Amino acid sequence: MFGLILRAIASRRAPAVTLFLLTVLSAGAAAAAPQYIATTTRDLAAATAEAAAVDARTVTLRRELDQRELRPDAVKQAEREVSDALGLPELTVRGGLQVNGSIVAGGTSTNLLLAYRTGFCDQLVLDGACPSRPGEVAVDEATARRFGVKAGDRLAYAPGFEKDPFTVSGVYRITDPFSDYWAASRLPISGTPTLAPVLTMPETIVAANPQASTLAVDAVGGQDLFAHVPPLAVRDRIVKAIPVLGQRGYEAQTPLRSLAVGIYNSQLDIVYAVPISLIELLAFCWIALFLAVRHGALERHRDVGLLKLRGTAQLRILSLTLGQSGVPMLAGGLVGLAAAIPLRAGGGIASASATTTDLLSVAAAAVTVLGAILAAAVAERRALAAPVALLMRAVPPRRSGWRYGAVDGVLVILALAGAYEAWSYASRDPAQGAAYQSTWLALLAPALLALALGVVLARFVGPASAEVGRRALRAGRLGVAFTATELARRPAVPRLTALLTAAVTLFCVAVTTSDTTTRSGQERAATEIGADRVLRVSAPSRAVLLAATRSIDPQGDFLMAVVASPNVGVLAVDATRLATVARWRGEYGGTDVAAVAARLRPQRPEPLTVTGSELTLRAAALRGGATVAATLQAADGSAVKVDFGLITGGAADYRKPAEGCADGCKLVSFKIVGVGAVAAGERPIGDPPPEYPAPDAVLFSALRGTTGGIDPPAFADRSRWRTASGGGQIPTAVSVTPEGLVLTPDDPVNSDPLVFVDESPERLPAIAAGVKQAELAAADPHLQAFPGSLIPVAVAGGAHTVPLVGRDAMLVDLETADVMTGDLGGGDSMQVWATDAAPADLADRLAEHHVDTYGTGTIAEQAERYSRQAPPSTIRFQLVAAALMVLLAAGALGVIVAVERRPRRTELAALRHQGLGARTARRAMFGGYLVVAAVALVAGLVAALPARTILAAPLSAFPDRWDVLPAPAALRPGPLFLAAAAAALVFALVVLLASGRSRRDGGEST
Repeated sequence: MFGLILRAIASRRAPAVTLFLLTVLSAGAAAAAPQYIATTTRDLAAATAEAAAVDARTVTLRRELDQRELRPDAVKQAEREVSDALGLPELTVRGGLQVNGSIVAGGTSTNLLLAYRTGFCDQLVLDGACPSRPGEVAVDEATARRFGVKAGDRLAYAPGFEKDPFTVSGVYRITDPFSDYWAASRLPISGTPTLAPVLTMPETIVAANPQASTLAVDAVGGQDLFAHVPPLAVRDRIVKAIPVLGQRGYEAQTPLRSLAVGIYNSQLDIVYAVPISLIELLAFCWIALFLAVRHGALERHRDVGLLKLRGTAQLRILSLTLGQSGVPMLAGGLVGLAAAIPLRAGGGIASASATTTDLLSVAAAAVTVLGAILAAAVAERRALAAPVALLMRAVPPRRSGWRYGAVDGVLVILALAGAYEAWSYASRDPAQGAAYQSTWLALLAPALLALALGVVLARFVGPASAEVGRRALRAGRLGVAFTATELARRPAVPRLTALLTAAVTLFCVAVTTSDTTTRSGQERAATEIGADRVLRVSAPSRAVLLAATRSIDPQGDFLMAVVASPNVGVLAVDATRLATVARWRGEYGGTDVAAVAARLRPQRPEPLTVTGSELTLRAAALRGGATVAATLQAADGSAVKVDFGLITGGAADYRKPAEGCADGCKLVSFKIVGVGAVAAGERPIGDPPPEYPAPDAVLFSALRGTTGGIDPPAFADRSRWRTASGGGQIPTAVSVTPEGLVLTPDDPVNSDPLVFVDESPERLPAIAAGVKQAELAAADPHLQAFPGSLIPVAVAGGAHTVPLVGRDAMLVDLETADVMTGDLGGGDSMQVWATDAAPADLADRLAEHHVDTYGTGTIAEQAERYSRQAPPSTIRFQLVAAALMVLLAAGALGVIVAVERRPRRTELAALRHQGLGARTARRAMFGGYLVVAAVALVAGLVAALPARTILAAPLSAFPDRWDVLPAPAALRPGPLFLAAAAAALVFALVVLLASGRSRRDGGEST
C-alpha cells in the first residue's frame, strides 16, 4: 500500500511538492510562534526597562525620625531593613537623611536642605574635598555664588550651627543629575528654583539635633532588572514587602511595581495578539490546502472510478487518495518543525519554562499538520461519495447546494461584527478605556473583511466572465472569449479569487501597518533625542560648553551645545547651529528652521572686552568706599575672577593679575559691596541722582589690559549696564556721569552686589509650546532657564512641541539666555548634539576642552528600543504571517494551474487543428488565471484601504499611547503599491511556471 502511494506521488510530483512546501511553511511558522513570543516578551521587558525613567524603576520609602531615633547608623540600619523586606538582590538600595533648615548670612536666613546620602562623594565633581568629619559640608556652585563662599570658608546654619558655623570643605557640581543615583534620591538638585542641598556626614546631622528629620531609602532596579527577574515576581515581592515596612513606620511610593505590571500587561498583548495572526495563518493554510487537494483530486477521479468498478473497499480507496496528500504533509510538518529548532528562545513565556515553550512549538506544528490532513480528507470526500459515472467524466463537477451560500453569509456577518468591534475599540475614550482590551473578533476584523469581500467578489466572477465571453464571441475576439469561458466554467475560480483577494488584502495591511509603526518609532525617537547622536556631558559652565563645541566645529556643521531643563520645560540650544544639527520638524515652531533660529537670536551689542594678563581698573570712591571684584569670561568660556580690593579716596588705578585673559576676556559683571560708612538717616530717599551720589558710591572710568580695554565712553553709556533680573535683594543703584559709571550699593546686608554688562535684549525670545504659550501671555513673564536664575521672556513664536523636553515647553537660544543670566553657571542637563558626520573621537576632543562625557544616545538606538515593544513585535509576526499567506495562496494557485494544464492543452491542441491561431491559443493558455490574479490584486488593494484605516486600529504604535506628535499617515502609496507589486510578481511567476511551455500546436511540450 505505502509503495503504491509513493508511486502515485512520483507520477504527480508537482502537486505533491507544492503540498510539501506549503506544509513546511505553515508548520514552521506555527512551531516558531511560541519561540517568537518567548523571545519578544523577554526583549520587551528589557527594552521597556531601558527606556523607563529612573524614578519609574524605583521604590521610595520615607520615615520621619524624632530626636531619640536619630543616630549616625540609622541610614545603614534602614538600608538593611528595606533590602531584607524586598528580597530582590537585583535592586540597589541607598539611604539618606534630610533636615529642613536655613543658612544664616548677613542677618537673613535662606531655606536650604541639609542632607546625607550613601556614597554621594563618588557622584560629584568637587572643588576642594568631600566632607569627612562632623561640621564639614559641601555646597553646590549656585549656593557658593549666592553666598560668596569657597572651600575653607565658614557658613552658619540653623539648627545647630549658628554659633559654630560649618566648614565648607568643597564646592560640588553634580556630574549627571539624571543618573540612577541622583534621580532616585528625589533631592532638589535640578529643575527647581530651590537651591541644591548642603551635603554632609550623618554625624553632622546628628550634631545639629533637629526637632525632626526624614529618613529616605530608595531601591532602584537597573535597566537589566527584568532580564533576571520576571515582572510578576518583582510585583509580588513589592506587594509583600510594603505592609511589613509600613508596620515599621515607612511610607512607600512604588513606581517600580507599576512598571512591572505595565510590562506584564504589554507581554500579555504579545501573548494575546501573536496567536491571532497564527490562527489567521493556519486557517489560511487549511483553506489553501483544501483548494489545492480538492482541485488536485480531479486528476484522480478516473482512478477512483476504476477502483470502485473493481470493487475496492472504501477504506482502501481513502488510504490511497488521502495518502497522496497526507504523506507530503507529514513530511512537510517534520521539516517545518526541524526548521524552527534554530529559533529556540532558550526561555519560557512569562513564568513558563523553556521546556514548556518547546512543547508548545511541537503541539502547534502537530495541530497544523493534523488540520491540513483533515482539510485534505474533507476535500477528498466528494470523490469517495460520487457515483462512478460522474467520476469517469472529463468535465469537472459544478458546485451546488445551500452550504456554500451559508458559509459566505456567515463570513459576511462575522466581518460586520468584527468591523463594529474594531470601530468601537478605536473610538473609545482613552480615559475610560485605558485597561480595556480589544476582543479577538476586533483583532480578526481585517482578515474577516478580506475573506468576506473575497467571497462576495467570487459571486460575481462566474457570471461576469460568462457575459464577457459571450460578448467577445460576438465580437470575434477568440482569445478573450476562450479566457472568459475558461473562468466561467472552472469551479475553482470563485474560491481561488476569494483566497487570493484575502491574501493581497492582509499582506497590504501588514506592510502598511509595519511602515506606520516603524515611522512612529523613528519620529518619537527623533523627538526625544533631538539629533542623530547626543552626548550627555559635564562642563564647568554653559559658556565653556559653547566654546568647546564652537572650537571643535568652527563652521557649525555637526556640533551644537544644548542645556535642557526637562522639569521646567526649557530647552536652550545654540541657535546658530540649529538648522544643521537638530532633526527639525515643522511642529517645533515652523518648517523654516533658519527663520526660527533668527527669531531666537536678536541683534545684540558688541561685548566689552579687555586683553592682558594684568588688568588696571580706574576708579574713585565718591563717598564712603566699597570692595570691588570683576568677573570676566575667557575665550574658552571659563570664568576669570579679579579682586580689585577696597576702593577709597580719589581717582586711582587698581592693578591686579588676571590669569586667563592673555588672549582676551569679556567683562561680565562687577561685584560691589559698600562699607556702610554713612548712617541710614543720612541717605537720600529714592534713587540718587548722578550729581548727588549716595553713600558708598564708586565711579568706574576705565578697565585696561596690556593692549586696549574699556574706555570712559563705554562706562558712561547707561544702556550697557543692568542689575540682576527678577526679585531678590535691593539692587545696586546704577547711574552715569560724563566721567563714567556710578554704582551706589545699599547697605551690605540688603544689597544685591552684582551689576552686569548689558549685552542682551530686554526680554529673552522664546518659542513656546502647549500651556507655556498661555503662561507667557502674563503681564511680566519670567522663566527659569537655569537653576536659580529668572529671566524676562517674550514669545517669539508658537510650536506644537519642543524636542526632548515635551509638549508644554519653551525653546530658547543658549548664548542669549546665558548672557542674560550672567552667573557663568551650568544647567540641569548639559548636552552636545551631533550629526552622523561628527568625528568618532568626539568625546576625547571635548575632554581636551574640559567637557567630560558620561553618556551617549542615538536616534537609532532609541528607535530600536521602541521596535522591541509590544505593538511592533506583534506587527512583525503579522507581516511574516501575511507574507506566508501570499505564498500559500500562490501555492494553491500553482496546484490548480498545474492540474488543469494537461486537459487544457489537450483542448487547445484540438482547436489548433481546427484552425485556431497560435497567439490566441497561448493567450487562452496563460491568460485565464493571470486574469484571476489581476482581479484579486485590484480587489485586495481596494479592500486594504478600509481594513487598514478603520479596522486595524486596535494596535497602537506605543503601549503608553504617546501622542506628543501627530500620528503618521496610516497609508502611504509607496509601501501599499510595493506590497501589491510583490504579490503580483509571486502570482505571475507561479502561473507561468505551473503552466509550462506550450508547443506551437498547443500540445504538451516535450
